[in-house]
Amino acid sequence: MPSDALTNFQLRLKEVEQLLAAHTALLRFYRATAAAHNAGGLANVANVVTHLVAAPGPGRPPQIQALNKAAIALLSGHLQGFITDLYREAASKLLTGHVSNLKTLTEAAPTRGNPNNDNIKWLFATLGFDDILGGISWQRCSNQTMRNRLHKFNELRNKIVHGTSININKNEVKGYLSSWTALAERLDAKLRTQINRMTGRFPW
Repeated sequence: MPSDALTNFQLRLKEVEQLLAAHTALLRFYRATAAAHNAGGLANVANVVTHLVAAPGPGRPPQIQALNKAAIALLSGHLQGFITDLYREAASKLLTGHVSNLKTLTEAAPTRGNPNNDNIKWLFATLGFDDILGGISWQRCSNQTMRNRLHKFNELRNKIVHGTSININKNEVKGYLSSWTALAERLDAKLRTQINRMTGRFPW
């Protein structure tokens, strides 16, 4: 059973998927428009239709860069939101009835900042977890690979929001979307197991 934080994160990721779908639709439109300029007979008109309905294939016209950049920024915001929500949900399961004001405690926690290795580690350390990302891995992605990828993702996000000129392709966005979906699922499961060991009850 997933936490509320994970369920909400998975729903919010559909917004990133919508941007990827818009990317495909816009690329088809641009290529069909280019074909339409050359349409002079039925064969060329058919070529326009083909560009509208066929998969667009590789390409990175400048007109769609904004969608890729927006998808990275949105994914970063949703990942940060998931980490914060998961922290607060875990804190509630661990500390309700043991502290005088749970809201004051969680609001004082270091939930601001990008979802990078150090920020995630420090946040969950306030609940007594030494390194919450430790041991998390999946097929073809070791723990160190995941940490390196998280570092590169945050660097990319910072370049985008600070206006650095950079090109991003759709496959990069899809790769990060897949990675952070996997990370969220495994982090959620790890916390579920550890909280059960600490309290004798599964938190979700």
